[in-house]
Amino acid sequence: MRVYKFLNDHFGLKSLSEKRIKISEIHELNDPFELIPFDLGDRRHRVAMLRTRDQLAADGIGILCFSATWHDPVIWAHYSDKHKGICLGFEIPDNKDLYRRSLRTQTTSVPERS
Repeated sequence: MRVYKFLNDHFGLKSLSEKRIKISEIHELNDPFELIPFDLGDRRHRVAMLRTRDQLAADGIGILCFSATWHDPVIWAHYSDKHKGICLGFEIPDNKDLYRRSLRTQTTSVPERS
């Protein structure tokens, strides 16, 4: 399976020369809606999400995001410096069980919407 990482030219070239990709800390994310995959109209959901996000940040948990495609112009605009950056492609094993075992997961219960 191939996954893609979008970067501006500076960090793209740095990643290539150092042969490593930076893991972003939660408070460094550039999208204020990152990690918010659900409706936050309910105050309880907002509080639970903010508490979880702040706890992840306090624990030093980071995030590394990839895309399943390289040809989406919105992704190029947002994550690759308005189409001036680069996109790195990575071949990774297509083994979902491997990822389930290797990821540390923490869940927070969010009340059902009524």
